[in-house]
Amino acid sequence: MKKSTIFILFLILILVFSGGLFSKKHQENVEREAFLKEESPRIEQFLKYNYININKVTFTHVKVSPMGIPYIEGYINDDKELAFSASIFEDHFERSISIPKQVGEWSKYEVDKSVTEIQQEKNKNP
Repeated sequence: MKKSTIFILFLILILVFSGGLFSKKHQENVEREAFLKEESPRIEQFLKYNYININKVTFTHVKVSPMGIPYIEGYINDDKELAFSASIFEDHFERSISIPKQVGEWSKYEVDKSVTEIQQEKNKNP
């Protein structure tokens, strides 16, 4: 084969491979955005129900731990020092969250109520 034919085949392989990588990366981003859209209202409801002084919740990243557990990072009240990380162990976020000590001091209850408990309570008292 001629060198030009080999070079063209090599370029085609590189283009196909890079296109596949781009497509996979795009699909991952779409899935993360959908995941964030579904879980962010639950996390915000949890924080605002269980803690005082929470006016705004900002979400920054959706990641997956090395053990395969998805989690969402963000911060509270436009203060990046009030960063949190909410883990999703089952189908949806319930109560597993890592928050700064300052936010922990804003707790309304001795034990945080899960999102399911909050929703059940709201359904009882419309």
